[in-house]
Amino acid sequence: MRNIIAANWEMNFSIQEAESTAKDMVKKIKKSPADILVCASFVHLDRLSKIFKNSIIKLGAQNMHFEEKGAFTGETSPVMLKSVNCEYVILGHSERRHIFKEDDGFINKKVKSALTHGLTPILCVGETLDERNSGQAFDVVSRQIKKGFESLLDTSDVIIAYEPVWAIGTGVAADIETISEMHDFIRSMVKNSPILYGGSVKPKNAEELSQIENVDGFLVGGASLKAEDFKDIIEKFIKIRWG
Repeated sequence: MRNIIAANWEMNFSIQEAESTAKDMVKKIKKSPADILVCASFVHLDRLSKIFKNSIIKLGAQNMHFEEKGAFTGETSPVMLKSVNCEYVILGHSERRHIFKEDDGFINKKVKSALTHGLTPILCVGETLDERNSGQAFDVVSRQIKKGFESLLDTSDVIIAYEPVWAIGTGVAADIETISEMHDFIRSMVKNSPILYGGSVKPKNAEELSQIENVDGFLVGGASLKAEDFKDIIEKFIKIRWG
């Protein structure tokens, strides 16, 4: 199973700050048995593509529209992402689902379009605190995966990222038992896709989280905004998995 550690820079950085952080990452992250990628804002992608060109770091976007072109003001197409050497794209992030009201069917169209255009989708799934407290966590995640994968003949090129909504950006990671239970559940549904954990992954908990079975890597938010912290997370994962 592939191992992946992905940075999600969210809506952060000026172009100058993004360039500086990217160059710092290239200096600090020289080799890794896990795939390393940075998912950045659309306005940063062209510049980062040039910075990452001769490094091990791959480039990803944080979203996309499923159409190739047309009257979709403010959107970015898979063709545009490919033109700046993007290889990955985050889809169905909880912020897209809950703030921007993207539903499962809409996200499924994006997943299919990404695969059609040679992009690797990172399909985010996860429950809210209310859904967990009401005993719906597994039903919610199951629905999101089934709907996200609908009509796909081969799902091995899709990466799953489990991000409990209540643990994103709160500083509170889900406990080991909760993560392990959900990742085992997802693995029972999806045999060939890497499963990442996301939700307040930091240098201080990366080693513990790396020990969980069926955690094939991380989707890192705030802690990826500093090259040294992101490097630390990568090194701790490598230490646990490869010694």
